[in-house]
Amino acid sequence: MTSSLAAELVNDAIVLPPMLGPQIHSTSRWRRGMLKVTSPGAPTTTRQAEVLNTALIGSPTDERGLLVGDDTMSSSMVTHDQFTAYEDKKITSPNVAVVGMVGAGKSTLLKCLYVERPLLLRNRCAVVVDKKLRNGEGEYAEVTREYGAEPFRFDPNDPEHSTCMNPLDGIIRAAGGGAAQRQLLSAFAELAGSGELSEWHHMALAEAYGLTMRDFEDGRTPVLPDLVERFTGVVNAERFERFRAATLDLIEESAISMMLRFERLLADDLQGMFDRETSKHVTLHPKLTTFDISALPDDGPGTALVMAEANAWLMGMLGRHRRPGMRTNLVVEEGWAMSSGPGGRMIRSKAKLARGYGLSVIGAWHHISDHPPGSDAIAMMQEAQTIHLFRQEHDDDITDCIRYFNLEPSNAATLAVLPQGEHLLKIGANKEIPVRLDRTPREIRFTETDSAMVSRLPVEAQQHG
Repeated sequence: MTSSLAAELVNDAIVLPPMLGPQIHSTSRWRRGMLKVTSPGAPTTTRQAEVLNTALIGSPTDERGLLVGDDTMSSSMVTHDQFTAYEDKKITSPNVAVVGMVGAGKSTLLKCLYVERPLLLRNRCAVVVDKKLRNGEGEYAEVTREYGAEPFRFDPNDPEHSTCMNPLDGIIRAAGGGAAQRQLLSAFAELAGSGELSEWHHMALAEAYGLTMRDFEDGRTPVLPDLVERFTGVVNAERFERFRAATLDLIEESAISMMLRFERLLADDLQGMFDRETSKHVTLHPKLTTFDISALPDDGPGTALVMAEANAWLMGMLGRHRRPGMRTNLVVEEGWAMSSGPGGRMIRSKAKLARGYGLSVIGAWHHISDHPPGSDAIAMMQEAQTIHLFRQEHDDDITDCIRYFNLEPSNAATLAVLPQGEHLLKIGANKEIPVRLDRTPREIRFTETDSAMVSRLPVEAQQHG
């Protein structure tokens, strides 16, 4: 990863696009698909430094991990990989939480440690929900094309060319059957309406869904407008024949309410995104897949809807097409949209299934205090066993970090003054480690300039990248 690292290529462990070859040092050593690194000795070791500053120095990290950066207290190398740490039972969850104020370095860490570096390894891929706009499209667009893929762009202002993902697509049923699809539809209805669904709403949805799937059992794949049309017939279903008139009125009212929610979802502001069959180009790329939601407004349900659909689709794709040994990073910078409301409940409910499919959910949040105790967002952060904590600007956020992540209390002052690019790394029950992220010239260009990442670097940068 950097010119100071030594490595060895064993058993063709790396699959790289042609433009990435010069980025690997000629003496690189790779073992079992993971980077095994060695470097010159540091002035002191992490273990020795624990005696000098027990509040800040953590246990040595796993040598099989990817390079994170330097321990700012001991100058020793810090490496970590959530998948190998999970396999070695050093952590109980492969999920990752990144927390910190805007501009502290969260995006840079995500790009380097959870997208750029893992993609150099065999049997690793990344799926990114790309929210930040750069040069008229998502900031991951160019690097996605370098890997031979095209971003899935969701644009309500251009419904004709916008990517469409059908919630009734068979790939959703591949991970959990009809129950998984109804769960996604319930999340859609709740996000499109006002308030949570009642038991009557769920009953109406289940019946309309059943009618839709039976009607299209031997034909084309149904789409949401087909589901909407069947809500009017719910009250006449055979299962409700013995119900009293008052109960039938409740069922009919709930069915109409659901119909209106889905009609609102398919209105002009989300037209072209969920109302047709899934776009032909929507497939899981062997390396990098991106959902470009940079054109979606922040104040509408579109972002949360795409995230819920993306998670359900990815689980289905992994369930049907996952290669043995494949490990996937799902990177979401807008963690609030992934972890709040019905989408958050759905994603949390699939956590154990996700681990079985080799999926790590990596989310970033700005302010912990924005989420009430006991919420799905707080639960997702606490369930993660790899935590990257960047500078915090509010006392409430600092207090929450100490409490929720079981940090040494003395780190409260440290969290308030961490320089840009530095953070505290908490791995499982180990003590937190102060880390400064190291970047290659390629990574610097990708993370710090307005131009998208390109493969043509100066010769000297290629030699030392």
